[in-house]
Amino acid sequence: MICTNVTQSGAIYGYWQIAPDTWCITNRWKNFMYLIEGEEKAVLIDTGDGEGNIREVTEKITKKPVMAVNTHGHFDHTGGNPCWPEVWMTKEAALHAKEPFDDLHRQWYNNKRYPDYQIRYFEEGETIELGGRSLEVISIPAHSEGSVAFLDDRMRYLFCGDELEGGQVIWFVRNEPAALKEQALMHKKNMEKLMSRLDEFDWIWPAHNGAPLFPLPYLQDFIELDLKIMEGTQDVQKNTAGFGFPEDHHAVPNLFYSYGKLKRASNGLANVVYSEAESVYLTGK
Repeated sequence: MICTNVTQSGAIYGYWQIAPDTWCITNRWKNFMYLIEGEEKAVLIDTGDGEGNIREVTEKITKKPVMAVNTHGHFDHTGGNPCWPEVWMTKEAALHAKEPFDDLHRQWYNNKRYPDYQIRYFEEGETIELGGRSLEVISIPAHSEGSVAFLDDRMRYLFCGDELEGGQVIWFVRNEPAALKEQALMHKKNMEKLMSRLDEFDWIWPAHNGAPLFPLPYLQDFIELDLKIMEGTQDVQKNTAGFGFPEDHHAVPNLFYSYGKLKRASNGLANVVYSEAESVYLTGK
């Protein structure tokens, strides 16, 4: 099967320029991916779920070589990786990066040119040099082990993956189980870490549910929510209705509902969806 970026309903991918040499790419509005161009090369932050061929999209935008990197290892961020012979991520992210969510994702994956692509590793504090522009790797794992953010020194942008967003942060798809209060503590430390560097970025660009985000109120509200969850005083909604979650828990088939009874807690702009169980990655189940 030949990968295509056009369906009967139109294009799979859309993209637009958000700043000089900086583009947001989306796949049917399910993910936001970011193409960052320097004088020598470009970086694609996350590759989507594997439908179509995202590499073709990047090659329409830039003629420079594109380095693919992942914020974390969930397949909706790594599915397009095999469009490249190598991709960069953390060692923790690599554990499930090549594991499709379901049969359709597996079909997309197997049809790519490089299904055995090489995984290369980066760590906290490393810098990706693009030529006159660089991205710093900042470790912020809570939603997923190995999660990182990328700090763009030229545009003063922070690209944060799924660890911070306008819809909700999900706390139940992990490599290893973690108690709710443990995850809240991890997330709180990460948000405080980003807060301590607030003078280095002006906007936050998440991977889902709206972008960009104005940093200060989101960071403050998430820190407060994390603390409330640690104390057991969080405001729990009557259901999980919100971004991607219908009011009726089972109205729409959703892999998330395999993780046990879900709850949504909120505080101002911050929302977290978590499971009553200590859930782990369910690929192949």
